[in-house]
Amino acid sequence: MYKLLFLPLLASFLFSGCATHSDAENITVKEEPMYVDENTLILFALDAQSRNNSAEAVGYYDLIYKRTKDPIYEEHALSALMKGGYYNDVVTRLNAKRVDQQILNEQEVRYLIVALLAKKEVALAEVEAIALVEKNPTEQNYMMLAEVYRTQKEYIKALATLELAYKLNYSEDVVDKIAVIIYANMNTPYQAIARLETHGKNFGYSLLITKRLAAFYGDQRDEEGLLKTYEHLYTLEATKENADILIQLYWNAKKITVLTLFLEKTKSNDELLLKIYSADKNFKKAIVVAKRLYEETGELDYLGQKAIFEYESASNRADKVLLDGVIADLSKVVEVKEEGYYLNYLGYCMIEHDRDVKAGVDYVKRALIIEPDSGYFIDSLAWGYYKEGRCEEADELMQKVVELLGADDPEVKAHVKVINSCLKRKK
Repeated sequence: MYKLLFLPLLASFLFSGCATHSDAENITVKEEPMYVDENTLILFALDAQSRNNSAEAVGYYDLIYKRTKDPIYEEHALSALMKGGYYNDVVTRLNAKRVDQQILNEQEVRYLIVALLAKKEVALAEVEAIALVEKNPTEQNYMMLAEVYRTQKEYIKALATLELAYKLNYSEDVVDKIAVIIYANMNTPYQAIARLETHGKNFGYSLLITKRLAAFYGDQRDEEGLLKTYEHLYTLEATKENADILIQLYWNAKKITVLTLFLEKTKSNDELLLKIYSADKNFKKAIVVAKRLYEETGELDYLGQKAIFEYESASNRADKVLLDGVIADLSKVVEVKEEGYYLNYLGYCMIEHDRDVKAGVDYVKRALIIEPDSGYFIDSLAWGYYKEGRCEEADELMQKVVELLGADDPEVKAHVKVINSCLKRKK
């Protein structure tokens, strides 16, 4: 259930999925005839990128730049090199620009830092990152320097640098990276959690912050923390997966009232809601849910449960309309499902209300074939025999019922009393 979601720090600066490659081979393409215009070459380059062929894309961008001298294509070529992981080529190109006394723009310096880190030339990357921050102390540049320090395992320096970035505009991206370093590298998980919680309370629980908190609490097996976090997360991302986790957390915490309200509001798990209503004997609400489930699924179990809930909740169980509906629904169920519970309930209703005692007895006997030792089913059969005037047989069965269910059960007491009276009359 719990997965720790540590997002790679470096990849989030520029690209995802960059792998280190050796120098790009055949990175240029053969000069195309002059009638191949700029727009067509751009389409070729975009097609190459869509096929993850960064080397081919670089070749096209280089060709377009050669023709147009438009620096945008030089930037596209560099970007494609970065995406393809051709870091040696990135460093070579950017150093060549400096040799030509060209000043690198900020994005090019950031590319250079990432490429140097990938080549494990960390000292050079640090020099570049410090100079970048000194020239322009922006959030992105501070984060780049912090990543260099993190790579060097200089975690205190990395955190101090990120704190400077955070003070600029209280960015959730920055506080997220602060928390990850505190959690993963400083081994103080609840300090990291507290930092995210403080940010969330002050600036709101965004999806990024909430998912990170869920990851941290999950890793710590802290279900109390997970519960409050998933309450935030579900409001942000109302997916079935998040609902299922939140339901489980409510259940584990035994917060059944809150869970019930959540299920009623979201309708995210009607099956569980039906079980809760049934256990609480809240039959009126159970009827509504059982009916909805039957209409949605066509599953006869829900029809059978609906019928039983209707009978149990009725103020007048002898009402003709009620009994007609209950018997019709249960008859439909047992035509397909040979289950003792439904067979016995149908049989007992028919016996109790004198609808068709013989048919009711037959249903109960079918139930007893499935569960021969059920005290409730034996009681139903005894009551059927009584209704048929077979008092001695009914009495023998009730003695067995008393052994199975005890003599204190109110319905058992009532049946024993009536059947004993029947025996006396017979004598």
